[in-house]
Amino acid sequence: MGVSWTREQQQVIDLRKRNILVSAAAGSGKTAVLVERIIKMITEGEHPVDIDRLLVVTFTNAAAAEMRERIGAAIEKALEEHPDSEHLQRQLTLIHNAQITTIDSFCLYVIRNHFHEIDLEPDFRIGDEGELKLLKEDVLRGVLESNYEQMTPEFAAFAKGYVSGKSDAKVAEMILSLYEFSMSYPWPMEWLTSGICGYEISDVQEMAEAPWMQPLVLHLRSVLADLVKKLRIAHVLTREEDGPNIYEKVISSDLAKFEGLAACENFLELYEKLTAVTYDRLPSSRGFSGDAGKLSRVKELRDQVKDTVKKINKQYFFASPEVMCGQVRRAEPMAKELVRLAIAFSEAFAAEKRRKNLVDFHDLEHFALEILVDAKTKQARAAAEEFRDMYEEIMIDEYQDSNHVQETLLRAISREERGAYNLFMVGDVKQSIYRFRLARPELFMEKYDTYTLEESSTQRIDLHRNFRSRSEVLDLTNDVCYRIMARDLGNVAYDEDAALYAGADYCAPDEAGMFAPEILVADSAEELLEGSGYEDRKLYEAKLVAERIRKLMTEQKVTDKATGELRTVRYSDIVILLRSLSGYADSFAAVLNEAGIPAHTVSATGYFSAVEVQTVLAMLRILDNPRQDIPLAAVLKSPIAGLTDEELGRLRAHDRSVPFCECVLARCRELAQSEEPLAEGYEKKLWEFWKLYERLRALVPDTPIHELIEIVLKESGYGNYAAAMPAGARRRANLRMLVEKAIAYENTSYKGLFHFVRYIDELQKYDVDFGEADMVGENEDVVRIMSIHKSKGLEFPVVFVCGLGRNFNKQDTRSRMVLHPELGIGIDWIDGERRIKTPTILKRAIAKQIELENLGEELRVLYVALTRAKEKLILTGCRKDAENDLAALREAAQEELFPETEHVPLPYLLRESAAGYFDWLLPAVFSYHGRYQVRVVPAEELLDAESRHMEAETENLEQCLSRIAAADAADVAEFDGKFSFTYPYERDLERKNKYSVSELKHRAMREKLLEEETDVVPAFLETEGKSYVPPFVQKKMEQEETGGQNQGALRGTAVHRVMECYHFSAAAGVTEQIEAMLAGGQITEEMKRLVKPALIETFLTSAAGERMKRAETAGTLYREKPFVMGFTGEELAAFGFGDGEDSADDKELTLIQGIIDVFWIEEDGIVVLDYKTDRVKTGKELADRYASQLKLYGEALERIYNHGSERTLRVKERLLYSFRLGAVIPV
Repeated sequence: MGVSWTREQQQVIDLRKRNILVSAAAGSGKTAVLVERIIKMITEGEHPVDIDRLLVVTFTNAAAAEMRERIGAAIEKALEEHPDSEHLQRQLTLIHNAQITTIDSFCLYVIRNHFHEIDLEPDFRIGDEGELKLLKEDVLRGVLESNYEQMTPEFAAFAKGYVSGKSDAKVAEMILSLYEFSMSYPWPMEWLTSGICGYEISDVQEMAEAPWMQPLVLHLRSVLADLVKKLRIAHVLTREEDGPNIYEKVISSDLAKFEGLAACENFLELYEKLTAVTYDRLPSSRGFSGDAGKLSRVKELRDQVKDTVKKINKQYFFASPEVMCGQVRRAEPMAKELVRLAIAFSEAFAAEKRRKNLVDFHDLEHFALEILVDAKTKQARAAAEEFRDMYEEIMIDEYQDSNHVQETLLRAISREERGAYNLFMVGDVKQSIYRFRLARPELFMEKYDTYTLEESSTQRIDLHRNFRSRSEVLDLTNDVCYRIMARDLGNVAYDEDAALYAGADYCAPDEAGMFAPEILVADSAEELLEGSGYEDRKLYEAKLVAERIRKLMTEQKVTDKATGELRTVRYSDIVILLRSLSGYADSFAAVLNEAGIPAHTVSATGYFSAVEVQTVLAMLRILDNPRQDIPLAAVLKSPIAGLTDEELGRLRAHDRSVPFCECVLARCRELAQSEEPLAEGYEKKLWEFWKLYERLRALVPDTPIHELIEIVLKESGYGNYAAAMPAGARRRANLRMLVEKAIAYENTSYKGLFHFVRYIDELQKYDVDFGEADMVGENEDVVRIMSIHKSKGLEFPVVFVCGLGRNFNKQDTRSRMVLHPELGIGIDWIDGERRIKTPTILKRAIAKQIELENLGEELRVLYVALTRAKEKLILTGCRKDAENDLAALREAAQEELFPETEHVPLPYLLRESAAGYFDWLLPAVFSYHGRYQVRVVPAEELLDAESRHMEAETENLEQCLSRIAAADAADVAEFDGKFSFTYPYERDLERKNKYSVSELKHRAMREKLLEEETDVVPAFLETEGKSYVPPFVQKKMEQEETGGQNQGALRGTAVHRVMECYHFSAAAGVTEQIEAMLAGGQITEEMKRLVKPALIETFLTSAAGERMKRAETAGTLYREKPFVMGFTGEELAAFGFGDGEDSADDKELTLIQGIIDVFWIEEDGIVVLDYKTDRVKTGKELADRYASQLKLYGEALERIYNHGSERTLRVKERLLYSFRLGAVIPV
């Protein structure tokens, strides 16, 4: 049986050759309809379209993958019915290359195919987020330093005003914010320069008529209209039979004044009348015998009006228009300088990314736009014409979340300019909740208002029917949204066209009211909460939710997806939605888990604050530099060292005259030199830690960061410790994620432990957090706690929307700089010389408009939250003095006359002054006079429930202990065996298929070090003592001497190169041959400088040098010969390169590659020699170090020169030559 579509859905599926905007309400099946339209286009009609001739743009990779899968399944199903169809067979092949993708992936596709048009290197890579943050900071620091050096008068004035104290961090933040904001526009530089046009005003009249002033005037007029309504209510009360008629004359006078104020049409008129408004004195109410409540209500309404006017005057009429105009003009140079710095940063950042061959996600969009559209003429380029020819239709999902760049991109490749309309856009403006990502729902609304519902080339289709939720959920959602959504706030008119209509078929409930929505209010000011552990309102609300879930588990039914019948609710049917997880999610999860309710939350933050991650990062910091008090104390307190607070105190008291780190290091060295055995106590712990630290520190120079982290976890035992803690699986996953991030870091342009530590510090500084690892599968029976944003596109049988008593975050309107897409850039005027800061009316006007648009966003977020519920919706929040507060709101609702048949919004003033969701929700539900129950949950009810639960839990604990005591011995033995199981091939997981000889050598050195229990580190691995040189001086010296590279390594390379090219039998001496090598390009000038001819001459006069000369003459001297050969683990162990205890029995083959410096063949065998420039004191030291390496070289040569098991030509000598000692050393 086929799917039954509604008339509107069928229109969406069938209509062709036009621009279509589908306004799809929540749960209306828009994705299903979009997929069906695609399937019809590629399978039906006289001329079906190939799937790769459609461009389908989705919001996420997951959505794109799901859509591709659904379309592929539909093609396969059609092929079953028409197995001979060549067209369908071709579609099944083309689906894999079809452009069903995100906007970023499409931009990448455009760039990969047209990189030559913008002079981009084809091997570019997309920068890691952390790397780009570091790069931005480095580039910005360079731009600011350059400006400080030049110090133009404009920059000096700007810096004096905006640099606070000794830090210019605020200025840097402003520049970065301005840059990021501008990048959401097609032509960022144009937007930046136009963003300061608002400051170019010549007089007060021009200021009053400025574009940025008009939204403010509109807002003030709306507020004044509401004040008129309040006075009319007061006037009605004075004329009632028992009303305060003594106030009628004064209220009538006020009403006339404010009706005149509400008629003002511009800023100057409003200023003139609002600043001059006066109020008559109310006559004495002595002897009044009417209703005292009405008397006080009239006074209250009048006071509200006066207070509102007072706030308006303070906020927007703080000075005369002439003064305000002057302040805006004086701020213009500051704004211009800020824009100049943002442009300079943008250019420098782009240049640095080009130099490193990096791109970021902004670049993907702008490079694609540059390829498709000419920046000067704004006309389509040849590449855009190619795409226009290619794509029959462009489909955009979640269109309400598009920004201006994406809009310009997709319109550039549509056929609109050719007069053919082929754009298909689907979305719901009421679900546009990504303003913080610079989405512009205004783009959707512009088309919503201009496209017609009738047949046309630009047609709109509305999908109203909701196939997700029960009518009870939809009724509450509609009734609330009728009251709070209107064009004047949020730009969405919630009327009968926008409302949700039930389309889902649910069976009737077992009992009346089972699915009725609930609104639960917790009184956070109750005295009973003191000392209960729930003084924190988050915990109190979480406790309320826990108790409600407990009851739901026994009495609530939901519809089973498979059978369609009602069944008892499970934990996995329930979700708790929060506006922001920060501060709330963990508290809710803790309270629910404590109440025996399995709850799970994964925050997008919290990774760096996880204790296991902090501990390992602290260890890495002190491995890089031990002279850091806080990281050192953190590691000593952690299980890695295991010192207690008291032991740390005793350690600090050892020497108070020096910093803590110096005290610890000195004490560790004392313990290292002590020959007396250490008693159990903090000194023994410190000594054990110091041995571990010294071993790990020796590994830092040669070990990749990800390997170093793994060694730290293994050698300290902290990896196993973290895994054994509560939530151990997640902690282990977090540590695994840290290893993965280290691997990602190693692929960036930054290297080394110091830079990794800085990389992590910068990620924390800029709030780039990865979120903790998610360890819960989607089918597990737990209550999920997630943000409203995360829940978008999902649905759940039972939804708790919590934290509704929290205030909105309005920080972005209170910052030093405000940014608006149309109104521009708003800043205060600051006189740096006199240290005077003055607000500009321009900034306040822009800030107000941003605040109103943010409130519109919050309205849409609330709509998304309400529409996630399929069957049961429960709203919760805290409110101070809840009973009295709700009583006042009910009374106020009685005054507003809401006709039953009309959907009238709440007063504008009430909606725009809301501090949180309850300020909208409660007045809205009260306006329906009892249709919805709002229940205040008293504290005693929650505390009594907890007491009863604790009693039951105590009994359960005793029963549990008795069961454990009576457990079957065979079961215990079985579990013991399972828990102690060790995977027999653990070592193979870390095995590489191929090693270089150098890697084998370093591995053997590490194994030796980690196995040693002696107190002494081998001398060749000790860091040489040096006199202290300041880092900046040392860096300069290194750059001057060696270009920043290791001089010892350079010298070794240079000597090896000279010995490779040297002609032993030539008549020319060492100096002449080195000069000839330089002239012939065999060595560099730097190599020549590093090689001392005397060292070469000493070697030539040695016995080995003479033998090599004879071999060269005979043609049997071979130099720098590479080899690749297979060895078993058993064979490697025999050569001293074993990997752990079990390597002696290892039969697995491993490839070893290396380069032999020199060998020659004499009559009785092969002689192999290796040059060494190591700093050593004796030949034995060098021989011990490289004996295994020479044995391996010998084995390789014998295999090369002999075939089969019988070896006729053997290696008779293995030699080292030390240029440091000037001697040949037999091995």
